[in-house]
Amino acid sequence: MRSRKPIAVVVASFVLCVLMPSLAFAADSLTVGTVTASNTTVDVPIYVRDVSGTPLGVDQASGSKIQAFSIKVTYAPASSVQSVTISRAGITSSLSPTFESKPSTSNSISILDTFQEATDPIPFTLNAAAPGNLIAHMVFTLSASAAPGSSITLTLDSSVTQLTNAGGTTKETVANTNLAINDGAINIPNLTITLSPSSRNVNLGSTGGLTAIQNITTGSATTVTLSSSNTTVAKVPPAVSIPAGSTLASFAVTGSALGTATITATLANNSTSTSNITVVPAPVICNAPPQPVLSGPSTADAGVPYTISWSEVTNATEYILEESADPNFATIATSQTLTTTSAPFTHSNGNGRYYYRLRAHNHGASCDLFSEYSTAISVLINPVPVPLKRILVVVGSLQGAFGSFFKTAVQLYNPKDVTVSGKIVFHVAGASGSASDPSMTYSIAPKKTQVYADLLPAMGIAGGLGSADIIGDLNSPLPVSLVRVFNDGGALGTTGLAEEQLSEEEALQPGNSGVLIAPADISKFRLSVGIRTLAAPVALTITVRDKDGNVVKTLPKTYDPTFFIQPTSTVLLEGYALAGGETLTFAVTSGSVFIYGSTTDNTTQDPSVQFAKKIE
Repeated sequence: MRSRKPIAVVVASFVLCVLMPSLAFAADSLTVGTVTASNTTVDVPIYVRDVSGTPLGVDQASGSKIQAFSIKVTYAPASSVQSVTISRAGITSSLSPTFESKPSTSNSISILDTFQEATDPIPFTLNAAAPGNLIAHMVFTLSASAAPGSSITLTLDSSVTQLTNAGGTTKETVANTNLAINDGAINIPNLTITLSPSSRNVNLGSTGGLTAIQNITTGSATTVTLSSSNTTVAKVPPAVSIPAGSTLASFAVTGSALGTATITATLANNSTSTSNITVVPAPVICNAPPQPVLSGPSTADAGVPYTISWSEVTNATEYILEESADPNFATIATSQTLTTTSAPFTHSNGNGRYYYRLRAHNHGASCDLFSEYSTAISVLINPVPVPLKRILVVVGSLQGAFGSFFKTAVQLYNPKDVTVSGKIVFHVAGASGSASDPSMTYSIAPKKTQVYADLLPAMGIAGGLGSADIIGDLNSPLPVSLVRVFNDGGALGTTGLAEEQLSEEEALQPGNSGVLIAPADISKFRLSVGIRTLAAPVALTITVRDKDGNVVKTLPKTYDPTFFIQPTSTVLLEGYALAGGETLTFAVTSGSVFIYGSTTDNTTQDPSVQFAKKIE
């Protein structure tokens, strides 16, 4: 009787036969881009695609990441290239290599880079869409012999192009089938020519200008042959030359007789373009308008319309009003042709200055005369007024440890001679603040004081822990505050501390570090750490050192905007229990944040607070 194989063996055989080949052929790829040149400087990207299941990649264990690469690109014909540079780009641009070399030959350019995995991991996207992540780029300067309509091949040298780990012990190459390479090219389009404008009038006995425009710059001058279909009516020079590195050249059309003619521009490759010329009678008299004078406000509020105006100018049939953010008008934001003597403007963003200049234009009958530009004027756009704001980093009304019950008493004093008004907004702990957070308005007459024995119940909130913002109404000053966070011991009285209202500028900023010191005797005191972020997400690193300065714990942390928590030190440090006397250093990498330590006596429930101030 024939024996049967166990089902598990059959399934395993199927997996090995079917799945293993697909794994064996998985390969990362390195791609040189194919680009079309628009001028003599060409930027060519280089990409790496990190594919899952290969020996190196973000899906592999530490030590098996792509942390180094060797890339050699040979270009041909070399005579088409005047110079080339290669450099890191994209995901490697901000990294610091431990080794970098860029050898070159007369027809090749290379880059070799190695990065430490621990400090500068290359942030590849696993299985990103082809061609993968940008890691480097080449900038070519084409030579005069780079002919339009030709291509420059960019070939990866498979013998030296490879990806490796940081130590170079694991390699992905074309030879070991773990790396696929894709060559690129620089395609230089054929030259085309355009005449601009496509039609125009030229006065009899005078000249008018046309411009020959080619589609790309070249390394050598381009000769454009010119002809007229009726030389009796309109005459042009036999040719015009577009200089190397430019795309245009202008020439004159002479009106010799009334009528029409077609001007044709032709390149050596037979690309052509035409412009229709009509020679019209010369005007009897055309007077140029005098220089106009502009007026307008010196400032305007964002979102509020304002007007630029001028007096009517003699001989002007229209006006050209230009607006620019550049006092030299190198770039024009808007240009309007107007028959009125004013124009409205509005800008939604503040802290910007806009400049205006005007030309009067006599365009009546056959006239085409401009005045000189007016003297430029400028308008400073004021930002939208922002209400004043201060932050109470922690407020609460809740049961604490060891039978304590903490409350927040607030007194607001108005030292001004006018009423101050605004609102207090409460942000509950553990959630990012939003427009729906509970709030309470205040309005305090001059020299008066408003008292809230316990802030949260006064706001209609039964209890809880969080932070609060004191926000003045628009154009209203803020009141002076006395805030006391205290343990209510009932008949035993209270123990507590005063809390300052803080401005956002006092928060730790990116690049700042602040320190908290843990209680020396952790059996007698408990430490909680409060964190309040501002409008942007926060990323920071916590470094814990024992009292001898030894690093015992390092933790990266991220927090949402307008977010508050006050965990115990053990929760914050993810299970690390303080022994006493440690320091906690907070290094902020992004966002703005207030950080404080709340130390409470386990016997008396007497609290104290220390803020992590910027280390100078």
